[in-house]
Amino acid sequence: MTPVFGGGLEKYSQLVKADPPAAIAAAPRHGVRITYLGTSAYLLESRDAVVLIDPYFSRQSLYRMAFRLKPVADETLVTSWLRDHPRIDAVLVTHGHVDHLFDVPEIMRATGAKLIASSTSVELVRSTGIPAGQTRAVRSGSTAIVRHAVIHVLPATHDRLFGGVPLDGAPKHLPPEKISDWVKGEPLAFIIEMGGKRIFMNSGGRDDKSLSYHSSPVDLAIVGVSSGEAIRAARSTIAQLHPRYILPSHQDYFFRPLRDGFAFMLRTNFPEMQRVAAEAPGQLILLDYFKPWTLR
Repeated sequence: MTPVFGGGLEKYSQLVKADPPAAIAAAPRHGVRITYLGTSAYLLESRDAVVLIDPYFSRQSLYRMAFRLKPVADETLVTSWLRDHPRIDAVLVTHGHVDHLFDVPEIMRATGAKLIASSTSVELVRSTGIPAGQTRAVRSGSTAIVRHAVIHVLPATHDRLFGGVPLDGAPKHLPPEKISDWVKGEPLAFIIEMGGKRIFMNSGGRDDKSLSYHSSPVDLAIVGVSSGEAIRAARSTIAQLHPRYILPSHQDYFFRPLRDGFAFMLRTNFPEMQRVAAEAPGQLILLDYFKPWTLR
């Protein structure tokens, strides 16, 4: 097992939400059941819709990511998870990096789910053989309806790593072969209205984009905080959203397999995120891998 470099959730157990096992046999009659799948991935289930965001089961090692080698699929984990979750109405993707988009084509083939993403992410997925009719390219200001879920698309940015945004150009090869071919494209944020709730989702960014009037208030704000820059941006985002609950995301050590459990990434700073959340009226929460919690 890979060492837990940044520590797990034990220290913050009082913040961790989860439904009792007996309550998760069927889709919730009220509200939205949220399951954290690691990195920036979430399954949202209501009585009328099932939405998957940024699925990333096939974790690539730090070595493979650093040298931008060919990504390797974790077919066993993907197949096992899909066996228990055969219905996915739509897959939302915030941007085209490998840790957000790589597993999407296989999930779409297995479930028939529709992709809602930027034009670049759609191009990457279509190049793998997914039919154009199974995808929809959106941009900031777009609205998509999937069954009884309404998805508002908002502007977003990507935080910087060592002064620059990773993989910010066009793909050099289609279909993508190496990790470097899974390029960022146009980052997006979403507000998902389903099950009578409003959920905001971004994967982290910079404090240079204001949100539209559609954004406030929300029941849950899922904010990516994988860097100090993203944590600073979260302060402004939360102030605009007025959420009931605040869920920091993309702060786990996503270079190790999901089966090894949650561990904080070293360069994330959860205590600082706690200070940011303390300034807001919403309640700070955490979710563990594969342990659903229902937002009511």
